[in-house]
Amino acid sequence: MLEILLLTAVTSGIVAFARGRGGKPWLWGIVTGVGYYVIIYFGSFFAVLLGANPVRIQENKILWFFGTAIIWTGIVAFCARFLLGRAYAKPDGMWVCKNCSYLNKRYAVICEACRQPYASKAVPSS
Repeated sequence: MLEILLLTAVTSGIVAFARGRGGKPWLWGIVTGVGYYVIIYFGSFFAVLLGANPVRIQENKILWFFGTAIIWTGIVAFCARFLLGRAYAKPDGMWVCKNCSYLNKRYAVICEACRQPYASKAVPSS
């Protein structure tokens, strides 16, 4: 039960990053959840297909596959936070959308309400 609660919390965070950085939140949520469970439940099957010793897999199943699934969610979270939205201007902190006046988080480069990109303040020319 704790595993499901933690996965739900992590997936919610990844979805929030994806929404604020211009990604498709539903896609990032599915990639996180399905990838996690594929590693947990089908990892030993794929390991045996690749030639691993079934006895050793059963001895270390929880350590290897649970650890690998946690690494998977970490990689997905890293990609959602740092790789999505790289082409957009980065805000210095929380920012108010000029289109709809929604207060966005500092990691958001696209308004979470109206999907308008962050518009940095224009520097006056001298």
